[in-house]
Amino acid sequence: MTGSDGVKKVRDPGIDLLRVIACLIVIGTHVDVMGTGDSTKLFIRLLLSDGVTLFFVISGFFFFKKGFKETLIRSLKSIVLPGIAVMFLTYLFAPFIRGEKSILQCVVTPEIDLCGFITDVFSWGGGIRESLASHLWYIFTYLQLVLAYPLLKPLYTKDDRYRKYRWFIMSFIFINQIIMDLNMTGLISLLPIQISPFMLYTTPAMLLMAGAELAMMMPGLKKSGRLKEVRMGAAVVVAVTLALRFLVQKEVFRLNSTQDFYIYWNCAFATVESIAFIIFVISFDFRGNRPVETVARAGKYTFFIYLFHYCIYHLLFFRMGPDWNLGLIDLTNGYDTLPKEILHLLIRIPTVFVLSLAASVVTVRILKSFKK
Repeated sequence: MTGSDGVKKVRDPGIDLLRVIACLIVIGTHVDVMGTGDSTKLFIRLLLSDGVTLFFVISGFFFFKKGFKETLIRSLKSIVLPGIAVMFLTYLFAPFIRGEKSILQCVVTPEIDLCGFITDVFSWGGGIRESLASHLWYIFTYLQLVLAYPLLKPLYTKDDRYRKYRWFIMSFIFINQIIMDLNMTGLISLLPIQISPFMLYTTPAMLLMAGAELAMMMPGLKKSGRLKEVRMGAAVVVAVTLALRFLVQKEVFRLNSTQDFYIYWNCAFATVESIAFIIFVISFDFRGNRPVETVARAGKYTFFIYLFHYCIYHLLFFRMGPDWNLGLIDLTNGYDTLPKEILHLLIRIPTVFVLSLAASVVTVRILKSFKK
């Protein structure tokens, strides 16, 4: 694989490993049917909450390295247009996925409302009415970030003169994120004063900027000889943040059993936990580590895996039932034990991931054949 400058690009197995982990977490979020009925289920849900957060931060590693025109063209060709194509196909074949029609019937007598589909596309991900395509909001959010690129790119200079301004922007957004969390969960009512957040949705931009900062900081940290301390610190931050998140969400459930906002990818806990986890992973040098490099090879397919996994999961869901587990779990009493809960995920996540990976590999090869 070569870049536009003709220099061969070498993929970082650590970054690709993070992509695979993020993809598995996203799939876990979508295939889990256990809910948050007890502490064990809540803890598992928290472990599977931040796949999208990881994706945004990882994207930030590379987001500001090219010019606006090149970034926009690349994003349209490799992310937005494929995403819209999959969205259209999902709308078209939704009756087949649900087991209501055959593929041929979907083509011959399509139920898709073209005007409605175009309307949904231009809702920028906020009005996707077909539930089987609801996860594609990410595509449109990413496009909005690309369109905001000219506003942020000037802050990234070779002499790094604007670092303090970048950190001010990220800190401001993070504080606003905390205030948003408190309002969404109702915990703001426990404070003597009421503060409302800015309604401008900026968390993804903050995550991209955080990724860009990490990309600039890590080379220096790796040369400093302090990676062991950084690694240990990051692991402590992940553990402490996860524990606090668990306890706070338990308290939120005590006040309102239906409010689960701290399980979402865009809460402040998710930001801290994800950034610390990324620092922990990339503090290792995985070059030459064959097991990791083998797993990381799937990293270049994670975008298409993200596009396909939701439909593939629902193909299984509508044909094998909502509790499908390949016949390996006795569900007479439901998911009443911890081994059942863990096995439930160990069956579903790899199954959907492998099927989505296979579909992605085939798709990428077909697209490459057209370019030749």
